Amino acid sequence: MDASQSSTVDRIYQAFMQSQLAEGMALAESSDLLRLHLSPAAPPHFVAEYLCKGLVRDGAGEIKEASGFQVGVWFPPDYLRRADPFEMLRIFTPGVWHPNVGDDLPLICIGRLAPGTLLVEILYRVYDILTYQKYNPRENDSLNKAACAWARNNQDRFPIDRRPLKRASLGLEVQPL
Repeated sequence: MDASQSSTVDRIYQAFMQSQLAEGMALAESSDLLRLHLSPAAPPHFVAEYLCKGLVRDGAGEIKEASGFQVGVWFPPDYLRRADPFEMLRIFTPGVWHPNVGDDLPLICIGRLAPGTLLVEILYRVYDILTYQKYNPRENDSLNKAACAWARNNQDRFPIDRRPLKRASLGLEVQPL
């Protein structure tokens, strides 16, 4: 890298992204429900693959349980100063049925996102939405009004998946005989 390029490199952002990669991969390694992939652009582009139960609406309009979801996470260069979840997150799985997931656009709303929010926190928030551990019950503030109305009438089905995202450690200690 020459002197002109080094002045445009944000070392704080680079260090932040390296720590997000390490922490995100550590969470994925300790989870039976999450796989984290780097996109060809590498950090700051991630694809989170969730192997949990959630809901989708098929082409016939039927609400069905599904067990695989993919979400893209992108950290823009000014992420430590400004965060916009609608710019950063994309749901790649078609037909996801949830009030916080766009019906006609691949958007997912995980709530307010402060600059510098950790990747691991974002991954947990997305998981909570996909499994219906959290959802927005107000139609005037939802991305999918039909899913919102449906969710209010089907609360007894939630959460769809009760398993924790991170595998619980057993804390076993082996004693020699």
